[in-house]
Order: sequence, then structure tokens, then C-alpha cells
Amino acid sequence: MSKQSLSEYLLSSPEISDLYQRATQSQFLSLAGQGRLPTEVLSQWLSQDRLYAQAYIRFAGGLISRVRLPTRIDNQDTSRTLQWRILSLLETAISGVTRELRFFEETAKKYKLDLDVLGPVAEGRNLTSKSAAGFGPNNVTKSYINLFDSFTAQPQGDTSRTLLDGLVLLWATEKVYLDAWTYAKQQASEDGDGDVKGDVDGGALRKEFIPNWTSEEFQAFVKECQECLDAYAAFQDLDTEEVGAANSMALFKKVLVLEESFWPMVA
Repeated sequence: MSKQSLSEYLLSSPEISDLYQRATQSQFLSLAGQGRLPTEVLSQWLSQDRLYAQAYIRFAGGLISRVRLPTRIDNQDTSRTLQWRILSLLETAISGVTRELRFFEETAKKYKLDLDVLGPVAEGRNLTSKSAAGFGPNNVTKSYINLFDSFTAQPQGDTSRTLLDGLVLLWATEKVYLDAWTYAKQQASEDGDGDVKGDVDGGALRKEFIPNWTSEEFQAFVKECQECLDAYAAFQDLDTEEVGAANSMALFKKVLVLEESFWPMVA
């Protein structure tokens, strides 16, 4: 592989800069960080993010099925290999998002947020899916779910999806999520002294959600995602000029486009 790691290659590409900014610096995030995001809009977004998280669990499970652990040879300790490190990362991902789902429900109850709300939540368009069962994913969330499910063992799974593809997707989604909420947190710092008493959501975002999504623990997890991705790309001897890197770039762009539309349009 060239001197530049895969993640550095993806982040430094000239065609990525504008996409990345739009994916991580929306008006929704600005208002969230200032405590000015209406409760109904927050509820709509959380409802979709919860569905996203449920699909994420299936996705991580699909990646685990792609990890091939080495056998013990000549009494060497294989537990310190890259494959074991990736498996540990995926276990952390599943346990983390499971805690996240509980955190959603507990915080929603505390602040009287609705996690089953329908409404127009992306780009000012009515993208909700309303069936006989009622609540469901909007079109953007459905695209994310389909992308995650393409890595699963379900009939819609894509057998051509590789572990490298999955690590790109894992890192990209987590990296963008961290940077987006870090941006929101910066808006809070610029807006005042951090007093949440006047926040229109009662302080749910600035007291609960944003600290959780910008925590040192989450930062460390995102860093581990990046290191595992780069190490696995190097292990595969992937050069940034090869087809594999082009596939990674296409997947990264897809995440950025989806993420931009995942944030609700607000005035």
C-alpha cells in the first residue's frame, strides 16, 4: 500500500471536502447545539436514528461472520492478531449500540420524546413510510437499512461485500456521527454558558445526547475503527490507486450523501 493510509486517502480527497462539510454541519446540528431544536423535530429524528441503530446491529453481526480467525501455530498467541482485534471492535460496536438503544428509550421517557413519530424529516420532503402497521423508516433511513442489510446473511445480503467494505462503512458512519455532534457541541459553546434551563427540548440534547455522542469513550471507539480499517487495508496490501480503494471511496461518498439527508431540514 502507498504511504498514505486508506482513511487518510478517503478524507483528503478533493472531491470529499464539500460532501463532508454538508454531512457534518447542518442547520439541524446548529440548533441542536444551541438548545433551539423543537422537540417534535428531535423526536422525528430520534425515531429514525433508532431504526438505523437496530439495522446497525445486524450489520455488525454480518461483519463478524466475515472475520476469519487464525489457528494457533507453533504455540504462538493468535489472540493478539489483527483478526482478533477486529472481532473485539465488532463486539464493542454491538454492545455499544445495544446500550444506545436503551439510552434512547430512557432519555425519551425522561424528556417526554416520542420514538414512534411520523413526519417529514429530511430535506423538507415528506419521506415517511406509512403502512398498515403505521410507523416505519423514511426513505433515507430505508436506504441506510438496505446498505447495512447488504452485509447480512439474510436473502438480501450481497455475497460480494467484503470485510474491508464493511470496515469502511463502520468507520465512515461513526466518524461522521462523531464529527457532526462535535460541531453541534461547538455551537453550544459559542451560544452561551451552557445553561440548559431555557432549551426548548428541556435539555435533552445538551445535557444528555450531545455529551454521550462526543464522549472520550466514543472518540476512542472511532479511533479504533479507523486504526482497524487502516491496518486491514495494509494487511490486504491495498494500494490507493487500485480498484479496492475506488470501491472504498464510492462507499464513503454514499455514506456522506445519506448522512446529509439524514439530518432534518429546519428553518
